[in-house]
Amino acid sequence: MHKKCVLVTGGEGFIGKYTVQELLNNNFDVIIADRKKEFQNTKAKYYRLDVATDELSKVFENNKIDFIIHLAALPSVSESIRKPLQDCHDNYQATVNVCSYARKYNVKKIIFSSTAAVYANPEYLPVDEKHPTSFLSPYAITKNASENFIKYCGINYIIFRYANVYGKGQDATGEAGVVAKFFELMSDNLPLKIHGTGNQYRDFINVKDVAKVNVLGLLTNTNNEIINVSTNTKTTINELFEILKQELGYTQPPEYTNPRIGDIEKSVLDNNKLIKMLGYTPQIDIKNGIKEMVKSKIKA
Repeated sequence: MHKKCVLVTGGEGFIGKYTVQELLNNNFDVIIADRKKEFQNTKAKYYRLDVATDELSKVFENNKIDFIIHLAALPSVSESIRKPLQDCHDNYQATVNVCSYARKYNVKKIIFSSTAAVYANPEYLPVDEKHPTSFLSPYAITKNASENFIKYCGINYIIFRYANVYGKGQDATGEAGVVAKFFELMSDNLPLKIHGTGNQYRDFINVKDVAKVNVLGLLTNTNNEIINVSTNTKTTINELFEILKQELGYTQPPEYTNPRIGDIEKSVLDNNKLIKMLGYTPQIDIKNGIKEMVKSKIKA
């Protein structure tokens, strides 16, 4: 029987690595398209290229792609503000290119990684998928534009709007969120800044749960839906600091500074649609997720 082949764009990124491994665990053939110079998973086929360019054509010409999980992006809100043209290239242009080849080569389904950032400062909480979209950064704008292009292109899709993804192995200098940045500084007992009061809150989802959801999106008969991927649980930045402080034995008080441009004050995503349509409830809460990160650092 022919094994289904999945193209994972951005497969060498933080979420990508976990998603590739989950696909391999579920007996898919996996192809990675990524700009990174080196790749780690030797069980997947690797193409080093920019998915926003015509280089992508060789992946489709040389392989029969059944599905795509499109993760390649510029994932940083602050960097999108500094480099809006790069953000447009890496997010929107890449999505248009991937979708165009997907349509040309009859790909069956696309899973797209979107973001809670498209809800901006929510009108109500928890935020469900019917909430109006609004934007505080180029990153949110290009993610929303990508969602709309995917709907337009005529291929079955699921758009996953991720809450704040964190977990073991996240690079604190690259595509990192607040957990990875705090974790690195506090692990070395270095000074730490909290933007704003620290009472702003987020919905933190572990990368292992995200990877499982990405693959479930291919295994389910659900099509043409937007689905939040979240825990439906709020954690303030101050609470996050206290969890890390306790687990790491951190001894310094945080320094509070001005809020960052483009940051959302309050964000919790309703995950009832995820539970109902995919039958999946996230398994790892923030305390256990951080405990796992600490254990892995101790072993290393």
